[in-house]
Amino acid sequence: MKVNEITVCYLRNLAKQTVKPSGKLNIFCGDNAQGKTNLVESVYLCAIGKSPRTDKDKEMICWNKDYAYVKIRYTCRYGDGEIYVALRSNAKKQIAVNSVPITKMGELMGYLNCIYFSPNEIKIITQSPVERRRFLDIDLCQTDKNYYYSLSRFNKALAQRNNILKQSANVDEARDLLFAWDAQIADEGAKIIRKRKEFCDKLKVYAKQCHSALTDNKETLELEYITQIKGDSVNELTANYADTLAKNVEKDFQLRYTSSGCQRDDISLKINDVDVRSFGSQGQLRTTALSLKLAELKIFKDIIGEYPVMILDDVLSELDIDRQKRLLNFDSGLQILLTTATEIDKSLIQTDCKYFNIKNGVCKQAD
Repeated sequence: MKVNEITVCYLRNLAKQTVKPSGKLNIFCGDNAQGKTNLVESVYLCAIGKSPRTDKDKEMICWNKDYAYVKIRYTCRYGDGEIYVALRSNAKKQIAVNSVPITKMGELMGYLNCIYFSPNEIKIITQSPVERRRFLDIDLCQTDKNYYYSLSRFNKALAQRNNILKQSANVDEARDLLFAWDAQIADEGAKIIRKRKEFCDKLKVYAKQCHSALTDNKETLELEYITQIKGDSVNELTANYADTLAKNVEKDFQLRYTSSGCQRDDISLKINDVDVRSFGSQGQLRTTALSLKLAELKIFKDIIGEYPVMILDDVLSELDIDRQKRLLNFDSGLQILLTTATEIDKSLIQTDCKYFNIKNGVCKQAD
């Protein structure tokens, strides 16, 4: 999968322009606040439908403008495609795929797949389980539209359940009202857990391999998906999920929220049997995050038959020379969009490379 052309206008500080990256390594160099991160953000926006940096679309519009848009032309194994995203200060976001407007975000997933890695991605390791679940959900939504719709239905049903728990006068009233929602939560939640487990089974193998390579076999990374709901098949998970919800009604009524289920699941990460989140050094945290990102690439290749686009936003300064070299030359079939504030040692690059300079929101190919 390759991005062939990026047309952007008034996204943050970016002027109206078209950039044509190569199908391999692309380096966007510029001082801080010149627009290099904004440019790669535009690609992620077209892949996922939202920014990796903010949940508010209007924050991406240039401060003195009332609109912004991005158009990406790309090539995947099914042929060429185009994604267009328009943002307006006084209207909802508009998205079109191959000139056909879409009304649901799920319809966007899977056209342009993308993996985003920045220094901030270390939050996957260090912060709450919410970040690790989001990490799984973004990948699964890109590779499986059914997962996106299951997750959407689950979140809506869970919100209804929590509202009932908050508003019911007593536990008996809550129990009567929860019955229908619990059935839907158990059904969709079981599908979510099963697919997360399957993804993590692949992830732990590849992440372990990548981590060993990055640490010269000095460290062993172990990963495990942690869930309160037990079971192997979807039917078994559904039954156990429903039982768990029923048993916890009184507890949930006292808490006024749903205390069990896939919305509380997590990923355990250990290096040499030691919890990385609690006891990992900064170097180990960065390497673990990088291992997960490289593992993602391999999983996407397995599932969709080609690599996604890899966005590396100002990450090289966080890595030593050996890890920089491994990352820059991961695979000749991978397109990388990389931003940096400093010149890169060209001796590290063993693949075709295209250089761009970005200044004051304008990107130009370097000589």
